[in-house]
Amino acid sequence: MTTTDPVDDQAPDPSADAAPSSAAVPEERQPGSRYVPAVLSAVLPGLGQLRLGQRRLALAFGLPIVLLIAGGVAAVIVQGPARAATTVLAEQALWGLLGLQFLLLGSRLAASGAALFDRRFGPLRWRDAVLVSVLAIAIVAPQAWALAATNALRLAAAEIFVNEDSNGGAWSPAPPTPGPSSAAATAGPSAAPSATPADARVNVLIIGVDAGVGRRTFLTDTMIVVSLDPVAGTVSMLSVPRDMVDVPLPDGTVFPAKINSLVSWARHNPSEFPGSDGEGYDVLMGAIGTLLELRIDLYAQVSLGGFVSVIDRLDGVDVNVRRAFCDPGYREYGYPNGFSITAGLHRLDGQAALAYARVRKASGESDFTRAARQQEVLSGIRDAIVRGRFLQDPVGLLDAIGRTISTNVPRSMLPDLAAWAAEVDRADTYRAVIAHPLVKSGFDERGSIQVPDVPAIRALAETLVPPAGELPDHPSPSPTPTALPSDSAEPSTGPSPEPSNSTLPSADPGPTASLEPSPSPSAAP
Repeated sequence: MTTTDPVDDQAPDPSADAAPSSAAVPEERQPGSRYVPAVLSAVLPGLGQLRLGQRRLALAFGLPIVLLIAGGVAAVIVQGPARAATTVLAEQALWGLLGLQFLLLGSRLAASGAALFDRRFGPLRWRDAVLVSVLAIAIVAPQAWALAATNALRLAAAEIFVNEDSNGGAWSPAPPTPGPSSAAATAGPSAAPSATPADARVNVLIIGVDAGVGRRTFLTDTMIVVSLDPVAGTVSMLSVPRDMVDVPLPDGTVFPAKINSLVSWARHNPSEFPGSDGEGYDVLMGAIGTLLELRIDLYAQVSLGGFVSVIDRLDGVDVNVRRAFCDPGYREYGYPNGFSITAGLHRLDGQAALAYARVRKASGESDFTRAARQQEVLSGIRDAIVRGRFLQDPVGLLDAIGRTISTNVPRSMLPDLAAWAAEVDRADTYRAVIAHPLVKSGFDERGSIQVPDVPAIRALAETLVPPAGELPDHPSPSPTPTALPSDSAEPSTGPSPEPSNSTLPSADPGPTASLEPSPSPSAAP
Protein backbone atom coordinates (compact mmCIF):
# COMPACT_ATOMS: atom_id res chain seq x y z
CA MET A 1 0.00 0.00 0.00
CA THR A 2 1.34 3.22 -0.99
CA THR A 3 1.22 6.06 1.52
CA THR A 4 1.45 9.73 0.76
CA ASP A 5 2.35 12.77 2.87
CA PRO A 6 -0.49 15.06 3.78
CA VAL A 7 -0.86 18.14 1.63
CA ASP A 8 -0.22 21.55 3.42
CA ASP A 9 -3.37 23.54 3.05
CA GLN A 10 -1.51 26.78 3.90
CA ALA A 11 0.65 27.18 0.81
CA PRO A 12 3.22 29.92 1.09
CA ASP A 13 2.41 33.23 -0.56
CA PRO A 14 4.87 33.68 -3.43
CA SER A 15 4.88 37.40 -2.89
CA ALA A 16 5.77 37.14 0.76
CA ASP A 17 9.51 36.73 0.20
CA ALA A 18 9.53 39.33 -2.53
CA ALA A 19 8.07 42.11 -0.39
CA PRO A 20 10.77 43.66 1.82
CA SER A 21 9.94 44.60 5.37
CA SER A 22 8.81 48.21 5.79
CA ALA A 23 11.13 48.54 8.79
CA ALA A 24 14.09 47.88 6.55
CA VAL A 25 13.40 50.98 4.37
CA PRO A 26 15.42 54.02 5.56
CA GLU A 27 13.16 57.07 5.75
CA GLU A 28 14.49 60.67 5.30
CA ARG A 29 14.55 62.44 8.67
CA GLN A 30 11.87 65.13 8.98
CA PRO A 31 13.56 68.28 10.34
CA GLY A 32 10.43 69.82 11.92
CA SER A 33 9.29 73.42 11.31
CA ARG A 34 11.15 75.40 8.70
CA TYR A 35 10.78 78.57 10.74
CA VAL A 36 12.94 77.57 13.71
CA PRO A 37 16.20 77.37 11.69
CA ALA A 38 15.13 80.39 9.63
CA VAL A 39 14.75 82.50 12.78
CA LEU A 40 18.05 81.22 14.18
CA SER A 41 19.87 82.25 11.00
CA ALA A 42 18.13 85.61 11.10
CA VAL A 43 19.69 86.20 14.53
CA LEU A 44 23.14 84.90 13.59
CA PRO A 45 23.84 83.60 10.08
CA GLY A 46 24.71 79.88 10.18
CA LEU A 47 22.83 78.92 13.37
CA GLY A 48 19.88 77.57 11.40
CA GLN A 49 22.15 75.56 9.13
CA LEU A 50 23.89 74.13 12.21
CA ARG A 51 20.50 72.97 13.52
CA LEU A 52 19.78 71.31 10.18
CA GLY A 53 23.08 69.46 10.31
CA GLN A 54 24.60 71.45 7.43
CA ARG A 55 27.93 72.11 9.10
CA ARG A 56 29.85 73.32 6.07
CA LEU A 57 27.13 75.77 5.12
CA ALA A 58 26.89 76.91 8.74
CA LEU A 59 30.62 77.56 8.77
CA ALA A 60 30.45 79.50 5.50
CA PHE A 61 27.65 81.75 6.80
CA GLY A 62 28.73 82.09 10.40
CA LEU A 63 32.53 82.22 10.51
CA PRO A 64 32.93 85.73 8.98
CA ILE A 65 30.32 87.17 11.35
CA VAL A 66 31.81 85.47 14.41
CA LEU A 67 35.27 86.80 13.48
CA LEU A 68 33.89 90.33 13.13
CA ILE A 69 32.14 90.15 16.49
CA ALA A 70 35.24 88.74 18.13
CA GLY A 71 37.33 91.53 16.62
CA GLY A 72 34.95 94.18 17.96
CA VAL A 73 34.94 92.66 21.45
CA ALA A 74 38.74 92.45 21.41
CA ALA A 75 38.97 96.12 20.38
CA VAL A 76 36.72 97.16 23.28
CA ILE A 77 38.74 95.08 25.74
CA VAL A 78 42.12 96.31 24.52
CA GLN A 79 41.25 99.97 23.86
CA GLY A 80 38.45 100.49 26.34
CA PRO A 81 34.82 101.33 25.47
CA ALA A 82 35.29 105.10 25.04
CA ARG A 83 38.35 104.86 22.80
CA ALA A 84 36.88 102.02 20.73
CA ALA A 85 33.56 103.87 20.26
CA THR A 86 35.20 107.06 19.01
CA THR A 87 37.65 105.21 16.76
CA VAL A 88 34.77 104.54 14.38
CA LEU A 89 34.33 108.29 13.83
CA ALA A 90 37.19 108.22 11.33
CA GLU A 91 35.75 108.71 7.85
CA GLN A 92 37.22 105.47 6.51
CA ALA A 93 35.95 103.57 9.54
CA LEU A 94 32.42 104.90 9.05
CA TRP A 95 32.33 103.89 5.39
CA GLY A 96 33.72 100.51 6.36
CA LEU A 97 31.04 100.14 9.03
CA LEU A 98 28.33 100.90 6.49
CA GLY A 99 29.77 98.25 4.17
CA LEU A 100 29.91 95.67 6.95
CA GLN A 101 26.28 96.34 7.83
CA PHE A 102 25.20 95.76 4.23
CA LEU A 103 27.23 92.54 4.29
CA LEU A 104 25.56 91.45 7.52
CA LEU A 105 22.10 92.22 6.12
CA GLY A 106 22.80 90.18 3.00
CA SER A 107 24.22 87.31 5.01
CA ARG A 108 21.21 87.19 7.35
CA LEU A 109 18.74 87.23 4.46
CA ALA A 110 20.65 84.55 2.56
CA ALA A 111 21.07 82.23 5.55
CA SER A 112 17.45 82.61 6.64
CA GLY A 113 16.23 82.07 3.07
CA ALA A 114 18.39 78.95 2.69
CA ALA A 115 16.69 77.47 5.77
CA LEU A 116 13.21 78.41 4.56
CA PHE A 117 13.69 76.81 1.14
CA ASP A 118 15.45 73.67 2.31
CA ARG A 119 14.11 70.82 0.11
CA ARG A 120 13.29 68.64 3.12
CA PHE A 121 10.46 70.97 4.04
CA GLY A 122 8.87 70.86 0.66
CA PRO A 123 7.66 73.90 -1.29
CA LEU A 124 6.31 76.98 0.41
CA ARG A 125 2.57 77.39 0.29
CA TRP A 126 0.51 80.52 -0.08
CA ARG A 127 -0.36 80.54 3.63
CA ASP A 128 3.37 80.82 4.43
CA ALA A 129 3.50 84.26 2.82
CA VAL A 130 2.47 86.09 6.02
CA LEU A 131 5.08 84.40 8.22
CA VAL A 132 7.81 84.84 5.61
CA SER A 133 6.95 88.53 5.30
CA VAL A 134 7.06 89.00 9.08
CA LEU A 135 10.45 87.30 9.22
CA ALA A 136 11.80 89.47 6.39
CA ILE A 137 10.61 92.63 8.13
CA ALA A 138 12.16 91.47 11.42
CA ILE A 139 15.49 91.09 9.61
CA VAL A 140 15.44 94.25 7.49
CA ALA A 141 13.87 96.80 9.88
CA PRO A 142 16.48 96.81 12.69
CA GLN A 143 19.29 96.59 10.17
CA ALA A 144 17.87 99.57 8.29
CA TRP A 145 17.73 101.50 11.57
CA ALA A 146 21.38 100.64 12.26
CA LEU A 147 22.32 101.80 8.76
CA ALA A 148 20.42 105.06 9.29
CA ALA A 149 22.14 105.61 12.64
CA THR A 150 25.56 104.96 11.13
CA ASN A 151 24.89 107.32 8.25
CA ALA A 152 23.64 109.98 10.69
CA LEU A 153 26.89 109.56 12.59
CA ARG A 154 28.85 109.96 9.33
CA LEU A 155 26.98 113.13 8.39
CA ALA A 156 27.27 114.61 11.90
CA ALA A 157 30.99 113.86 12.04
CA ALA A 158 31.49 115.50 8.64
CA GLU A 159 29.52 118.53 9.85
CA ILE A 160 31.35 118.89 13.15
CA PHE A 161 34.94 117.85 12.59
CA VAL A 162 37.48 119.32 10.20
CA ASN A 163 39.81 117.44 7.93
CA GLU A 164 43.22 116.78 9.39
CA ASP A 165 44.99 118.92 6.81
CA SER A 166 42.74 121.94 7.45
CA ASN A 167 43.12 122.02 11.22
CA GLY A 168 44.44 125.41 12.22
CA GLY A 169 45.51 126.62 15.63
CA ALA A 170 45.68 129.92 17.44
CA TRP A 171 46.56 133.06 15.53
CA SER A 172 50.33 133.48 15.72
CA PRO A 173 51.37 136.45 13.58
CA ALA A 174 54.93 137.31 12.72
CA PRO A 175 56.58 139.90 15.00
CA PRO A 176 55.05 143.31 14.27
CA THR A 177 56.98 145.67 12.06
CA PRO A 178 57.54 149.28 13.16
CA GLY A 179 54.64 151.50 12.23
CA PRO A 180 51.33 152.85 13.43
CA SER A 181 49.17 150.41 15.32
CA SER A 182 45.90 149.18 13.89
CA ALA A 183 42.58 150.84 14.51
CA ALA A 184 41.50 147.78 16.50
CA ALA A 185 44.47 147.69 18.84
CA THR A 186 46.73 149.96 20.76
CA ALA A 187 50.33 149.45 21.71
CA GLY A 188 50.91 147.09 24.57
CA PRO A 189 53.44 144.68 26.00
CA SER A 190 54.41 141.68 23.93
CA ALA A 191 53.11 138.54 25.55
CA ALA A 192 53.17 135.68 23.07
CA PRO A 193 51.84 132.53 24.72
CA SER A 194 54.36 129.88 25.55
CA ALA A 195 53.68 126.25 24.90
CA THR A 196 51.78 124.48 27.64
CA PRO A 197 54.22 122.55 29.84
CA ALA A 198 54.54 118.97 28.62
CA ASP A 199 53.07 117.89 25.32
CA ALA A 200 50.47 115.67 27.01
CA ARG A 201 48.26 118.51 28.24
CA VAL A 202 45.42 119.44 25.86
CA ASN A 203 43.83 122.90 26.03
CA VAL A 204 40.43 123.54 24.43
CA LEU A 205 38.49 126.81 24.36
CA ILE A 206 34.73 126.24 24.78
CA ILE A 207 32.83 129.10 23.15
CA GLY A 208 29.15 129.75 23.74
CA VAL A 209 27.61 132.01 21.12
CA ASP A 210 24.60 134.01 22.20
CA ALA A 211 22.98 134.26 18.77
CA GLY A 212 19.47 133.21 19.65
CA VAL A 213 16.06 134.59 18.72
CA GLY A 214 16.00 138.36 18.47
CA ARG A 215 19.79 138.77 18.46
CA ARG A 216 21.60 140.33 15.53
CA THR A 217 25.13 140.18 16.89
CA PHE A 218 27.62 137.35 17.11
CA LEU A 219 28.97 137.58 20.65
CA THR A 220 30.99 134.92 22.41
CA ASP A 221 29.36 135.42 25.80
CA THR A 222 30.69 132.14 27.19
CA MET A 223 34.43 131.43 27.11
CA ILE A 224 35.77 128.53 29.15
CA VAL A 225 39.30 127.18 28.84
CA VAL A 226 39.27 123.43 29.48
CA SER A 227 42.71 121.92 30.08
CA LEU A 228 42.96 118.13 30.18
CA ASP A 229 45.96 116.49 31.84
CA PRO A 230 45.94 112.77 30.94
CA VAL A 231 49.07 112.15 33.00
CA ALA A 232 47.60 113.25 36.34
CA GLY A 233 44.06 112.42 35.26
CA THR A 234 42.63 115.88 35.94
CA VAL A 235 40.66 118.57 34.14
CA SER A 236 41.01 122.29 34.85
CA MET A 237 38.31 124.77 33.82
CA LEU A 238 38.76 128.54 33.79
CA SER A 239 36.00 130.97 32.77
CA VAL A 240 36.89 134.28 31.13
CA PRO A 241 34.45 137.18 31.72
CA ARG A 242 32.80 138.41 28.56
CA ASP A 243 33.17 142.12 29.49
CA MET A 244 36.94 141.97 29.94
CA VAL A 245 38.72 144.70 27.96
CA ASP A 246 42.31 145.52 27.00
CA VAL A 247 43.21 141.86 26.47
CA PRO A 248 46.77 141.38 25.14
CA LEU A 249 47.18 139.95 21.64
CA PRO A 250 49.96 137.72 20.30
CA ASP A 251 51.36 140.54 18.15
CA GLY A 252 52.16 142.67 21.20
CA THR A 253 49.10 144.92 20.99
CA VAL A 254 45.91 144.83 23.02
CA PHE A 255 42.28 144.60 21.98
CA PRO A 256 40.56 147.54 23.67
CA ALA A 257 36.95 146.46 23.21
CA LYS A 258 35.13 143.74 25.15
CA ILE A 259 36.62 140.31 24.55
CA ASN A 260 33.23 138.83 23.58
CA SER A 261 33.25 140.98 20.41
CA LEU A 262 36.71 139.91 19.22
CA VAL A 263 35.54 137.11 16.91
CA SER A 264 33.03 139.38 15.21
CA TRP A 265 35.62 142.18 14.87
CA ALA A 266 38.21 139.80 13.38
CA ARG A 267 35.68 138.56 10.82
CA HIS A 268 34.78 142.08 9.71
CA ASN A 269 38.34 143.40 9.81
CA PRO A 270 40.60 140.62 8.52
CA SER A 271 43.33 143.08 7.53
CA GLU A 272 43.89 143.84 11.20
CA PHE A 273 44.96 140.22 11.80
CA PRO A 274 47.29 139.13 8.99
CA GLY A 275 47.66 135.37 8.87
CA SER A 276 44.26 134.70 10.43
CA ASP A 277 41.94 132.24 8.69
CA GLY A 278 39.13 134.83 8.72
CA GLU A 279 36.79 132.91 11.03
CA GLY A 280 37.94 134.79 14.11
CA TYR A 281 38.20 131.80 16.42
CA ASP A 282 41.96 131.58 15.91
CA VAL A 283 42.27 135.24 16.97
CA LEU A 284 40.23 134.61 20.11
CA MET A 285 42.35 131.55 20.96
CA GLY A 286 45.48 133.61 20.45
CA ALA A 287 44.18 136.42 22.67
CA ILE A 288 43.07 134.21 25.56
CA GLY A 289 46.21 132.09 25.21
CA THR A 290 48.32 135.23 25.44
CA LEU A 291 46.35 136.43 28.48
CA LEU A 292 46.85 133.11 30.30
CA GLU A 293 50.26 132.26 28.82
CA LEU A 294 48.89 128.97 27.53
CA ARG A 295 48.97 127.48 24.07
CA ILE A 296 45.35 127.03 22.97
CA ASP A 297 44.98 125.58 19.49
CA LEU A 298 41.60 123.81 19.80
CA TYR A 299 38.10 125.21 20.17
CA ALA A 300 34.51 124.01 20.25
CA GLN A 301 31.81 126.58 19.48
CA VAL A 302 28.33 125.85 20.82
CA SER A 303 25.12 127.58 19.74
CA LEU A 304 23.12 128.22 22.91
CA GLY A 305 19.83 127.54 21.15
CA GLY A 306 20.98 124.14 19.86
CA PHE A 307 22.34 123.41 23.30
CA VAL A 308 18.73 122.79 24.39
CA SER A 309 18.24 119.98 21.90
CA VAL A 310 21.50 118.25 22.82
CA ILE A 311 20.59 118.12 26.53
CA ASP A 312 17.08 116.89 25.78
CA ARG A 313 18.55 114.03 23.73
CA LEU A 314 20.64 113.14 26.78
CA ASP A 315 17.48 113.01 28.92
CA GLY A 316 18.68 116.04 30.86
CA VAL A 317 21.73 116.85 32.96
CA ASP A 318 22.29 116.52 36.70
CA VAL A 319 23.41 119.71 38.43
CA ASN A 320 23.98 120.55 42.08
CA VAL A 321 22.41 123.94 42.83
CA ARG A 322 24.22 125.27 45.87
CA ARG A 323 21.89 128.18 46.48
CA ALA A 324 18.45 129.01 45.16
CA PHE A 325 17.78 132.05 42.99
CA CYS A 326 14.95 133.67 41.11
CA ASP A 327 14.86 135.86 38.00
CA PRO A 328 11.31 137.06 37.26
CA GLY A 329 12.62 138.96 34.22
CA TYR A 330 13.94 135.94 32.32
CA ARG A 331 11.75 135.66 29.23
CA GLU A 332 13.48 133.27 26.85
CA TYR A 333 13.53 129.67 25.59
CA GLY A 334 10.36 128.32 27.15
CA TYR A 335 10.16 130.52 30.24
CA PRO A 336 7.79 133.43 29.50
CA ASN A 337 7.15 134.17 33.19
CA GLY A 338 10.65 134.07 34.64
CA PHE A 339 12.89 131.33 36.01
CA SER A 340 13.61 130.15 39.55
CA ILE A 341 15.31 127.11 41.03
CA THR A 342 15.68 125.69 44.50
CA ALA A 343 18.90 124.47 46.13
CA GLY A 344 19.79 120.81 45.80
CA LEU A 345 20.22 118.20 43.13
CA HIS A 346 18.20 118.69 39.95
CA ARG A 347 17.93 116.94 36.63
CA LEU A 348 17.32 119.75 34.17
CA ASP A 349 15.92 119.44 30.67
CA GLY A 350 17.38 121.50 27.85
CA GLN A 351 15.40 124.69 28.43
CA ALA A 352 15.91 124.60 32.19
CA ALA A 353 19.64 123.90 31.81
CA LEU A 354 20.00 126.81 29.39
CA ALA A 355 18.14 129.16 31.74
CA TYR A 356 20.27 127.96 34.67
CA ALA A 357 23.41 128.67 32.62
CA ARG A 358 22.25 132.11 31.38
CA VAL A 359 20.46 133.87 34.25
CA ARG A 360 22.57 136.70 35.66
CA LYS A 361 20.07 139.39 36.72
CA ALA A 362 18.58 137.59 39.70
CA SER A 363 19.26 139.13 43.08
CA GLY A 364 22.89 138.53 43.97
CA GLU A 365 23.72 136.98 40.58
CA SER A 366 26.31 138.23 38.09
CA ASP A 367 28.43 137.19 35.13
CA PHE A 368 30.79 135.51 37.59
CA THR A 369 28.16 133.34 39.29
CA ARG A 370 26.75 132.52 35.87
CA ALA A 371 30.20 131.37 34.70
CA ALA A 372 30.40 128.97 37.66
CA ARG A 373 26.97 127.55 36.78
CA GLN A 374 28.01 127.07 33.16
CA GLN A 375 30.94 124.96 34.32
CA GLU A 376 28.54 122.87 36.41
CA VAL A 377 26.35 122.25 33.34
CA LEU A 378 29.40 121.20 31.30
CA SER A 379 30.28 118.69 34.01
CA GLY A 380 26.70 117.41 33.91
CA ILE A 381 26.85 116.90 30.14
CA ARG A 382 30.11 114.96 30.52
CA ASP A 383 28.52 112.76 33.21
CA ALA A 384 25.46 112.03 31.05
CA ILE A 385 27.57 110.97 28.08
CA VAL A 386 29.99 108.84 30.10
CA ARG A 387 27.13 107.12 31.90
CA GLY A 388 25.65 106.04 28.55
CA ARG A 389 22.50 108.15 28.29
CA PHE A 390 23.43 109.02 24.69
CA LEU A 391 22.29 105.47 23.81
CA GLN A 392 18.65 106.41 24.46
CA ASP A 393 18.44 108.36 21.19
CA PRO A 394 21.79 108.21 19.40
CA VAL A 395 20.45 109.28 16.00
CA GLY A 396 18.66 112.30 17.44
CA LEU A 397 21.66 113.23 19.57
CA LEU A 398 24.04 113.07 16.62
CA ASP A 399 21.73 115.24 14.55
CA ALA A 400 21.45 117.76 17.39
CA ILE A 401 25.22 117.86 17.87
CA GLY A 402 25.75 118.40 14.16
CA ARG A 403 23.45 121.43 14.25
CA THR A 404 24.86 122.81 17.50
CA ILE A 405 28.64 122.38 17.62
CA SER A 406 31.48 123.38 15.32
CA THR A 407 35.08 122.70 16.20
CA ASN A 408 38.60 122.38 14.85
CA VAL A 409 39.33 119.29 16.96
CA PRO A 410 40.61 116.70 14.45
CA ARG A 411 38.93 113.32 14.37
CA SER A 412 42.22 111.58 15.06
CA MET A 413 42.25 113.09 18.56
CA LEU A 414 38.79 111.86 19.53
CA PRO A 415 39.73 108.36 20.75
CA ASP A 416 42.35 109.76 23.11
CA LEU A 417 40.11 112.60 24.30
CA ALA A 418 37.18 110.24 24.90
CA ALA A 419 39.32 107.76 26.81
CA TRP A 420 40.79 110.49 29.00
CA ALA A 421 37.43 112.15 29.65
CA ALA A 422 35.89 108.81 30.66
CA GLU A 423 38.51 108.40 33.37
CA VAL A 424 38.16 111.88 34.87
CA ASP A 425 35.22 112.45 37.20
CA ARG A 426 34.09 115.54 39.08
CA ALA A 427 36.44 114.82 41.97
CA ASP A 428 39.30 115.34 39.52
CA THR A 429 37.87 118.54 38.00
CA TYR A 430 39.29 121.88 39.18
CA ARG A 431 37.26 124.97 38.39
CA ALA A 432 37.92 128.68 38.68
CA VAL A 433 36.36 131.92 37.42
CA ILE A 434 38.32 135.08 36.65
CA ALA A 435 36.52 137.40 39.03
CA HIS A 436 37.32 140.16 41.54
CA PRO A 437 40.04 141.03 42.50
CA LEU A 438 41.56 139.66 39.27
CA VAL A 439 39.40 142.10 37.32
CA LYS A 440 38.20 145.56 38.28
CA SER A 441 34.72 146.74 37.35
CA GLY A 442 34.32 150.02 35.51
CA PHE A 443 32.15 151.98 33.14
CA ASP A 444 33.15 154.16 30.19
CA GLU A 445 32.26 154.67 26.54
CA ARG A 446 32.57 150.90 26.07
CA GLY A 447 29.82 150.32 28.62
CA SER A 448 30.15 148.14 31.69
CA ILE A 449 33.66 146.70 31.59
CA GLN A 450 36.06 144.46 33.50
CA VAL A 451 39.68 145.65 33.48
CA PRO A 452 42.09 142.74 33.94
CA ASP A 453 45.01 142.45 36.31
CA VAL A 454 47.07 140.50 33.78
CA PRO A 455 49.90 139.38 36.13
CA ALA A 456 47.40 138.14 38.72
CA ILE A 457 45.37 136.31 36.08
CA ARG A 458 48.52 134.62 34.80
CA ALA A 459 49.41 133.59 38.34
CA LEU A 460 45.98 131.98 38.70
CA ALA A 461 46.39 130.18 35.36
CA GLU A 462 49.78 128.90 36.46
CA THR A 463 48.34 127.29 39.60
CA LEU A 464 45.25 125.98 37.85
CA VAL A 465 47.12 124.57 34.83
CA PRO A 466 50.44 123.24 36.12
CA PRO A 467 52.83 121.05 34.10
CA ALA A 468 51.36 117.71 33.08
CA GLY A 469 51.48 115.20 35.87
CA GLU A 470 51.14 117.77 38.67
CA LEU A 471 47.91 118.45 40.54
CA PRO A 472 46.53 121.99 40.51
CA ASP A 473 47.54 123.90 43.63
CA HIS A 474 44.87 124.45 46.27
CA PRO A 475 45.19 125.36 49.95
CA SER A 476 43.51 122.34 51.50
CA PRO A 477 42.13 119.00 50.33
CA SER A 478 38.45 118.96 49.51
CA PRO A 479 36.15 116.28 50.90
CA THR A 480 35.54 113.36 48.63
CA PRO A 481 32.30 114.10 46.79
CA THR A 482 29.48 111.61 46.83
CA ALA A 483 28.62 109.69 43.69
CA LEU A 484 26.17 110.98 41.17
CA PRO A 485 22.67 109.51 41.49
CA SER A 486 21.82 106.53 39.37
CA ASP A 487 19.21 107.04 36.69
CA SER A 488 16.81 105.00 38.79
CA ALA A 489 17.20 107.40 41.71
CA GLU A 490 15.24 110.33 40.46
CA PRO A 491 16.49 113.76 41.43
CA SER A 492 14.29 116.78 41.24
CA THR A 493 13.19 117.06 37.63
CA GLY A 494 13.60 120.77 37.15
CA PRO A 495 13.27 124.27 38.49
CA SER A 496 10.33 125.71 40.31
CA PRO A 497 7.51 126.34 37.82
CA GLU A 498 6.94 129.94 38.82
CA PRO A 499 9.43 132.44 40.26
CA SER A 500 8.83 133.72 43.75
CA ASN A 501 9.05 137.37 44.74
CA SER A 502 11.37 136.81 47.70
CA THR A 503 15.00 137.81 47.63
CA LEU A 504 17.06 134.63 47.42
CA PRO A 505 20.78 134.08 48.06
CA SER A 506 23.05 133.82 45.06
CA ALA A 507 24.97 130.81 43.87
CA ASP A 508 28.65 130.61 44.68
CA PRO A 509 30.73 132.23 41.95
CA GLY A 510 33.42 129.57 42.19
CA PRO A 511 36.99 130.03 43.39
CA THR A 512 39.25 132.76 42.14
CA ALA A 513 42.73 132.72 43.61
CA SER A 514 42.18 129.51 45.59
CA LEU A 515 41.16 126.32 43.83
CA GLU A 516 39.14 123.32 44.84
CA PRO A 517 38.01 120.22 43.00
CA SER A 518 34.41 120.71 41.94
CA PRO A 519 31.93 118.70 44.02
CA SER A 520 29.57 116.12 42.64
CA PRO A 521 25.89 116.49 43.42
CA SER A 522 24.87 114.65 46.52
CA ALA A 523 22.58 111.69 46.19
CA ALA A 524 18.96 112.41 45.52
CA PRO A 525 16.61 112.12 48.48
